[in-house]
Amino acid sequence: MRVTGSFGFGAGMAVGLAVLAAIGAATGARAADSVSGKARVLNGDTLVVGGRVIGLYGVAAPGLKQTCLDGKAQPYACGTVAAKALAAHLREATVTCRVRETDGYGRAVSVCLRDKEDLSAWLAEKGLAMADRRRGQAAYVGAETLAWGKRLGLWAGSFEDPTNRPRSAYNHAGALADAAKPEAR
Repeated sequence: MRVTGSFGFGAGMAVGLAVLAAIGAATGARAADSVSGKARVLNGDTLVVGGRVIGLYGVAAPGLKQTCLDGKAQPYACGTVAAKALAAHLREATVTCRVRETDGYGRAVSVCLRDKEDLSAWLAEKGLAMADRRRGQAAYVGAETLAWGKRLGLWAGSFEDPTNRPRSAYNHAGALADAAKPEAR
């Protein structure tokens, strides 16, 4: 289990943000790289929108089967909590996702908006997902810090870092494939 603690901010974060900006400029999304529609939540950081499996850019939520400890050291299904909270937040809203890249699992990793609200920021601010600091994706560290400071969600207790959790593979075209299959723990 990961115990809450301090962050290693500083020069590394500044470098990460600079890399993020450079990646964004180099991979500018075109209209063909966007998808909109009603979202179906597969887990706390993965959706299906317009028939494509979408991974939310810059955050990682616990897997569906992951358990965490709350502030009273009691276990709870934090992965299920994150997924259900995201589903309740989205309801019947239209989501628009700008695809940035395809990850190794076949997900179209995207910045997704509900109206003008960034879903990755929402998850991080609520403590339902961690900012993913890998590959310069430090865009949501500030939102995560707000949740950490208030001890919201994951930050109320202890948990395994979800950024390195195993995932199920989706097909390379980004179409729905084995989406109903439970993901690996």
